[in-house]
Amino acid sequence: MTDDDPPRERRPVKGLLVIISAPSGGGKDSVIERLCERLDDAVVYVTATSRAPRPGEVHGKHYFFYSPQKFREEIEEGNFLEWSMVHGEFKGVRRDAVAETLEKHRIVIVKPDPQGMRKLKVVLPEAVTIFVQSPSLESLRRRLVARGTETPEALELRMKNAEIEMAAAPEYDHVVVNSDGKLDETVKQVAEIVRKEAERPRTYWL
Repeated sequence: MTDDDPPRERRPVKGLLVIISAPSGGGKDSVIERLCERLDDAVVYVTATSRAPRPGEVHGKHYFFYSPQKFREEIEEGNFLEWSMVHGEFKGVRRDAVAETLEKHRIVIVKPDPQGMRKLKVVLPEAVTIFVQSPSLESLRRRLVARGTETPEALELRMKNAEIEMAAAPEYDHVVVNSDGKLDETVKQVAEIVRKEAERPRTYWL
């Protein structure tokens, strides 16, 4: 579906929608990348964002990059299942894109922050939620510093948000600790959870 297509009526869509969240620097993207290699017919839903692409990021692959004005227009037209302001930029999950991805694949992974997870669970209560927890805030800070993509001000903002995000872990169906140097073990645990949950496909109205 393109941005110019007319809205469609909601209909039942089957599959497994997996919501995976983690604090900034928690290793979420690395976990999800390896998870898709381990699982049969699992893909990552491409989130929309109003921030500018980072070096190497491709529109439609890593994110759908919208201008802030375009994002506001999409919100006003009701095209998002959820949207929020994260680190000063819009992020959101399009209803039509989720439906189309579930129709093509058995397992679809969405990676919102906790506030996005809460909004998605309201409209898609059958979705499975997993929180990839960091062993500590100190560990998170080391990872973010090593990544080298944040200004000192942005780093402090992410650390402040990370503390709030980590407090939301009990709201998730499953919590997996991503210990330093244990990425393979983390991916194994998450894959086992998803495989078990996939034995019972859900139905979503999208």
